[in-house]
Amino acid sequence: MPKISILTPTYNRAEFLPKLAESLQKQSFQDIEWIIGNDGSNDNSDEVIRSFAEIVQFPIIYINSSHRVGKSKIDNLLIDESKGEYILWCDSDDSLVEDALEYLICEAEKISNSQLDYVGVMAQNVDNFGVSQTFNKELIPQQTTHLLHNEIGKYVIGDATYLILAAHLKGKKFLEVDFLIIEASLLFEIFNLKKVVLSPKVVKIMDRTAENSVSFGKKLSYCKGSAYAISKTLDIKRFKSSTINFKFRSAINYFRYTFHGDIALNDAIILWPVINSNRFWVLIYPIAILFAMKDKLLGKVEKTHLEFEKNIGITRITKQSL
Repeated sequence: MPKISILTPTYNRAEFLPKLAESLQKQSFQDIEWIIGNDGSNDNSDEVIRSFAEIVQFPIIYINSSHRVGKSKIDNLLIDESKGEYILWCDSDDSLVEDALEYLICEAEKISNSQLDYVGVMAQNVDNFGVSQTFNKELIPQQTTHLLHNEIGKYVIGDATYLILAAHLKGKKFLEVDFLIIEASLLFEIFNLKKVVLSPKVVKIMDRTAENSVSFGKKLSYCKGSAYAISKTLDIKRFKSSTINFKFRSAINYFRYTFHGDIALNDAIILWPVINSNRFWVLIYPIAILFAMKDKLLGKVEKTHLEFEKNIGITRITKQSL
């Protein structure tokens, strides 16, 4: 039983994967397994992934999809396959600093007596230029602190590295409705009211130069996934406490996403409890449609959910220990 399961979903990132593999091989802590999910890549990812068996000392589990089925589906397969006490996601264009895993485990062991009350440990990511991808640059904590997860918004504004107690994730599933739905759609439910060890320690470097980077894509993709994500993460309590500007923007974007995601208006109302409990926000729908029409005129919309729905029925998934 490995201590940590490293989960890596990947799609057409063959050129980045060797850097990640090298960073894992150099870790001072090696009680790990690496579970890689190849999401129907059409580059040479398969060949690259298989080559890692010759250079690393830890077990590799390789899950290979014949067609693209999306990060949510692949992540669910990776979670199901994991055997570690802890789970850590490391995307294919990321790399870990050499003492990252040792540091995270040491922090996790300090809370072992009350770990079920904790999500786990959260630490800092930076980009290729050393710019924090996790914290507000004006509010980077100076030392490790323990907070309720719903209190970290004061500091955290972007991607962080989580070492998560696997027990929190077992039996849980990301919604499989599109190629992508943000992790918070599941983690918001799991992390709510739990504590987190929040650390300023830099443990991961994120390469933001990938052409198919989700963060910097120019197309309006994954709209169905985005609509479901809003319905899961923006609950009534949080919505009511938000500014009026945030409320209007959220409602407009939600209906905009449901329109592009081919979700009927009545289904969209039922899907999001905020709208279902207060039908006033349905009045925003015509405004959202105007934005949606503009998206279409500009050629920004990519209906990824249609390809997802087609692929999910014809895909063959294989698993292999390398």
